[in-house]
Amino acid sequence: MMIAPPVGVAPRTDVSEAALRVAILDDLVASAVRRRTIPGERLIETAELTAYASDVHSPDVNDVVRARFGAGDAADAAIDATITLFAGRPFLWWVGEDDTPADLSERLSRHGVVLLDDIPGLAMDLADLEPASAVPAPEELQIRPVLDEPTMDAFHGVVVQGFPEDFADSTAEVEVGASSRRVAVESGYREPNGIPTRWLGTVDGLPVTTTRLHTAAGVAGIYAVVTATDARRRGYGAAITRHVLQVARDGGLRIATLQASSAGLGIYERIGFRVLCRFRLHEWRPGGER
Repeated sequence: MMIAPPVGVAPRTDVSEAALRVAILDDLVASAVRRRTIPGERLIETAELTAYASDVHSPDVNDVVRARFGAGDAADAAIDATITLFAGRPFLWWVGEDDTPADLSERLSRHGVVLLDDIPGLAMDLADLEPASAVPAPEELQIRPVLDEPTMDAFHGVVVQGFPEDFADSTAEVEVGASSRRVAVESGYREPNGIPTRWLGTVDGLPVTTTRLHTAAGVAGIYAVVTATDARRRGYGAAITRHVLQVARDGGLRIATLQASSAGLGIYERIGFRVLCRFRLHEWRPGGER
């Protein structure tokens, strides 16, 4: 299925725990299957499966984000069929709490789809976000939106450094970078509601940290919070995340969501995020390569 450009949606305002859990999953799915103009990109959406597949050899642009399989042999057959869909390319498989069967994660492991980590899903009410004056960013850090090609190149450079395993294939790095630039230009570097999509932090003119905002599910979805290796543990990632959340709140969004690594969980909790669900993140690579 072809993927259409995103459209603006009304901001979500229900901050009950049940609604926030739904928002976390909905934004993860919407971000994963968003239009990228990647070669061969396609949305796979059936009653059993939601996935994004492309012809690029990188798990960064091949994902399964929802599965509703039957039990027993039917689940095993569906897993094999899903692996086949990616035609030997590496991909990620996000197993959510509502995915079925209940033992899907264990079955994936038996099929060679390796468990990488247990990933918490978090959300917060942006009305609870502390003002910038209460938690000032490091003085040396300059934060700006990505609104032109040179800044986009700097953003991509930090992201590639942060996730080298996703771009081990040089062709994948070129294709992902080129597609990101195409969509950025096409969208005016902004989300459908007008807020800039990508943000870059620099120190002395050098790019050190990034964040990507995603609003197509009616929330401030936070992604690609990456800090350059030699600039970590200085509060840059937290600072740029807070900055983008403030911009999102000022732009009319009420809810923010993200998925956190174990290293970043405490940082996000101090900002005001709460863990409301969990995902088991798996990865398949040809021949078990890592």
